[in-house]
Amino acid sequence: MAEGGKRLRILHALSTCEFAGTERHVAQLTALQAQEHDVTLLLERHTRDPRTGGDIIEHVAPSVRVIRAGRLGYLWRLARLWRSGYYDVVHTHLGRASARVSWLRRLGLGGKAPIIATLHTRYRGRSYGVHDGLVCIAQWQVKTLPMAQRQRAVVVPNWTTLTVAAEERVRQRQEVRMLLGLPETAFLVVAAGRMVREKGFSLLLKAWRGARLTQPATLVLVGDGPERAALEAQAHAAPDICFLGYRTDMPELLAAFDAFVLPSEHEPFGLVLLEAMAAGLPVCATAAGGVLDILVDEPESLVQPASVEALIEGIQRLCACGVSSRDMTAWRPEAQVKRLDDFYRTLAAV
Repeated sequence: MAEGGKRLRILHALSTCEFAGTERHVAQLTALQAQEHDVTLLLERHTRDPRTGGDIIEHVAPSVRVIRAGRLGYLWRLARLWRSGYYDVVHTHLGRASARVSWLRRLGLGGKAPIIATLHTRYRGRSYGVHDGLVCIAQWQVKTLPMAQRQRAVVVPNWTTLTVAAEERVRQRQEVRMLLGLPETAFLVVAAGRMVREKGFSLLLKAWRGARLTQPATLVLVGDGPERAALEAQAHAAPDICFLGYRTDMPELLAAFDAFVLPSEHEPFGLVLLEAMAAGLPVCATAAGGVLDILVDEPESLVQPASVEALIEGIQRLCACGVSSRDMTAWRPEAQVKRLDDFYRTLAAV
């Protein structure tokens, strides 16, 4: 019996063939919930990212029941599961799965269990307008909701479970510098994420060139995506800019670096920023979206979005900082998972 009530039967619906922040979050959430509840995760038939090779299935806990869409498709399998009457709540993630459950409800083909969606990005009425409850990951999202949806929304931020032992930090630092052909004393600034326009990597490269740092430093970009080739061309094979590619050892890899920068034009939450902070790195991030929630106690780490000049100043400050020690208690998962559990029970009346 779960604390606070009966053991819940939860169906998570995620339709994706990528592996990025949302997919990592869902893998962690389902694993944590499965410690007390009966948790099922509905996925597409194929979930491996064709570009990076990442796959959510490799990160799903054995305690989570995984069901894949069959030959008749994701919508048909979702409808069968929802209409079975087995689940107490259906929780959707991202627009594709959320839109499908909305179609089923509008067509009268859904089940009786309440439907909840986590807004990993922006609110869209077609995808989320008929959901019984919305989970916002940052305060900015609440302000964008229609009034009716605000009244059935709750803010449950993402979290990090990252802890890095001293010996692991030393090992990571040595391995990354060896891989890049740099001395062990090299000062490395890292930016990580999917290489798409809104992540601001092109702006970062411009700022890095304009920073004219007084101490030797190397910028390392971790990740992959459709903008990678253009970014590599923009870097012009500069010796102080390295591309590490997609890595399967994130977020632990962050401990290898000396500082972290997040140049996004808009960031729904900023999980990689949170993980960099947990790794003890000084950070610089654009004041956009969920970043404002994360750095509410570190306003000096914020810079104006879409400004090369502001980012130059942020990089200069960043390279003068040392390892940061922070209290990350507020960003651990226990409180957030409990808040979500209470939200489920309110909507499902259990």
